[in-house]
Amino acid sequence: MITAHYYDGETSRRHPVQLLFHRGLLALDGDGVRRSVRLSKVRVSEPLEHAPRILMLPDGTRIECEDPGLPRLLRKNGYREPRIVRWQRNWPLSLLSLLTLLAVLIAGYQWGLPAAADAIARQLPAELARRIGDEQLALMDEGFMEPSRLSPQRQAALRERFAAMRKPAGSPAYRIEFRHSKVGPNAFALPNGVIVMTDQLVAAAPADEAVLGVLAHELGHLQQRHSLRGLLQTIGVGVVINLLVGDVSTALAAAPTFLLDQAYSRDFEREADSYAIGVMQANRLPMSPMADLFERMADAGHDDDSRGTRDAEEEEAMEYLSSHPADAERIERFRRADQSMTGLSAN
Repeated sequence: MITAHYYDGETSRRHPVQLLFHRGLLALDGDGVRRSVRLSKVRVSEPLEHAPRILMLPDGTRIECEDPGLPRLLRKNGYREPRIVRWQRNWPLSLLSLLTLLAVLIAGYQWGLPAAADAIARQLPAELARRIGDEQLALMDEGFMEPSRLSPQRQAALRERFAAMRKPAGSPAYRIEFRHSKVGPNAFALPNGVIVMTDQLVAAAPADEAVLGVLAHELGHLQQRHSLRGLLQTIGVGVVINLLVGDVSTALAAAPTFLLDQAYSRDFEREADSYAIGVMQANRLPMSPMADLFERMADAGHDDDSRGTRDAEEEEAMEYLSSHPADAERIERFRRADQSMTGLSAN
C-alpha cells in the first residue's frame, strides 16, 4: 500500500488516498474516496525525474503519486512501460535511434527532398511559374540590368539562328531577352520561360556557337525546371505547403531574390550540359567554342597576377562562374563531345 493524491475532476481539491494493487486491480481508499478499477484500463504517464507519476482513470479522474515504490508495484501487477520509455533507458538503443534518425534526415535531404521538389515543380501551375519569373525579371531590371546595347540586328540574328536549330521533342517554350549587365557576363533561365543573356557574355564568346551553346544550356535548365526545383529544395517545406494550399504570396516574395542568388547544383549543371550537347550535336555544331568560353572565364578568375592590366570585360568574366561553375571536368566533356561527333562523321 502506498500514498497518493486523488483528483475528482470537479474541484481542484486533492484527496489523500492509499493505493492498493492486487491481481491486476487498483484500489484507492481515503478521504471519502473508495473505488477500484482494472489496471489495464489505467493510463500511466511516463516517468520523469522529480515529477509525480500520473494515473489517468477511465472516467477522467486522476491520481498523482510520488511514492518510489510505485514502479515496482506496477510491474508486479503486469504493467509494462511503453517501448519508447524502455528504449530511453537503454543507451545502446537510444544511440541507435539517434543514428537512425540522423540517417533518415540525411537521406531525406539528399534524395527525398530533391525528388519531392521535382515532382511538385512539375505540377505547379504555369501561371505561378510565370508570375515568379516576371517578378524576377523586374527585379533584375531594377537592380543590375540595363537595356541591351547590342544592335537590334545582332539580337535578331542570334534569336533567329537559335530558333532555327533542331531541338528535342517536348522542349519548353522560351523567349530570349538581351540585357546590358552591371555584373558582367551571365545568363539566366527564369521560370516563366525567359532566357536572359547579357551583352558581356555575347562579347566574351569566341564565336556565335558559344552563345548558341549557352542558350541551349539555359534551355536545358528550363526543360528540367531547375529554378523551381532549387527554390523548393532550398526555401523548403513552408513554401511547399503554402503553394499546395494556394497561398502563393510567400513564394512570390522570396523567389525572385533567391533565384538571382542561387548557384545550380552540379547535378543540375550536368543535366543542362547534357541537353546542350544533344542540341548542338543534333545541329552538327561544335561544343569547342563553348569550352573555350568557359576556359577563358576560368582563366580570368584565376589569373591574379594580371589583375592590374586586365580590361574591364575580362575582369568581369569570372562573374558568370558564380551561377555556372566551370571546371576542367566540364570543359573536357565539351571537347570530348566534339571528338565523338568527329568520330561518327568519319565512320
